[in-house]
Amino acid sequence: MLPTPPEGLRHWRPEDAPALAAAWADPDITRGNQPPPDLDPAAWIAGTEVRWARRLALDLVIDAGRGEVAGEVGLAGFTTDPARAELGVWVAASHRRTGLATSAVCTVTAWALDPDGLGLEHLWARTDPANVAAESLFAGLGWDRLGPAGAKTIWSATAAVLR
Repeated sequence: MLPTPPEGLRHWRPEDAPALAAAWADPDITRGNQPPPDLDPAAWIAGTEVRWARRLALDLVIDAGRGEVAGEVGLAGFTTDPARAELGVWVAASHRRTGLATSAVCTVTAWALDPDGLGLEHLWARTDPANVAAESLFAGLGWDRLGPAGAKTIWSATAAVLR
């Protein structure tokens, strides 16, 4: 069973498939968030519960109100020792630079690291150093910049760091 997401976020719905298809066609989004190969958005949405049950991923819609998909914040690659996951985020072009990504990442970070939320001990993220907005997002939220790994910058968050 899917966990209840924090306020402002929701699970993907079948009627969101056109918005997801548009996101998967946006080169600014796909540069950092590759869509699954050979899978259509409706099938991907239908697999939400299976991905969560297998602790592969939990992807949440950033809801702009009235059910509109403004973006996504997701957790993937869950491990148990330590309890951690990778966080990723994207925002549709019409909603960029509105604070939605900051709000969503802040909300999911707090929820994921809360013992009464998902109870994770550690989150990490990868950003493209050329994506100044993403780099600023994680720095502004107090995530630790661990440094480069290949062509990406690695960021880390724990409840202790974010206090």
